[in-house]
Amino acid sequence: MAAPEIRMSEDIFRIIYKSKAAHAAEVMLGHGHIANLLATARQRNQAADISGVLVYTGLGFFQVLEGPRPGVQSVFESILADRRHHTLAVIEMDFAAERRFAGWSMGFLGTTRDLDDRLNGVGLGPVGGPESLDQLLRRTLLVLVDSPISMPWLGGREDGLGPALARRV
Repeated sequence: MAAPEIRMSEDIFRIIYKSKAAHAAEVMLGHGHIANLLATARQRNQAADISGVLVYTGLGFFQVLEGPRPGVQSVFESILADRRHHTLAVIEMDFAAERRFAGWSMGFLGTTRDLDDRLNGVGLGPVGGPESLDQLLRRTLLVLVDSPISMPWLGGREDGLGPALARRV
């Protein structure tokens, strides 16, 4: 008799990536690119049972997507073709024991707390999920620490991700 196959609890597939914004923050925010991106992502992710978080630093993006593999891969393929960013680097692509962002169809952390509140719908009802923004920030930082990502704020080339997160802590 063959040994039973060991499976993750929900077969959660996770992709973590970082990329550089295609335009300056004034353009990305002023033309509604970030707000539109979030609205589309939240609707699409909820339908596909995908959770995650998007971090926008003004210079680049860091995103975690997690859920059933077919859905995550489909969403990631559309992200690859998105012209609002470039120089995408995958940090992690693997199965996970559990979701890190359960309840968040797409949480958002931006350059300021006011932007976070506005784009997460604070005061407008439960748009993002059950956690506070502070909890979401802590979870995001844990993902950064646990992933084999280069840490430019510890020395090395700047990619826009490190200093913005460091200022938020």
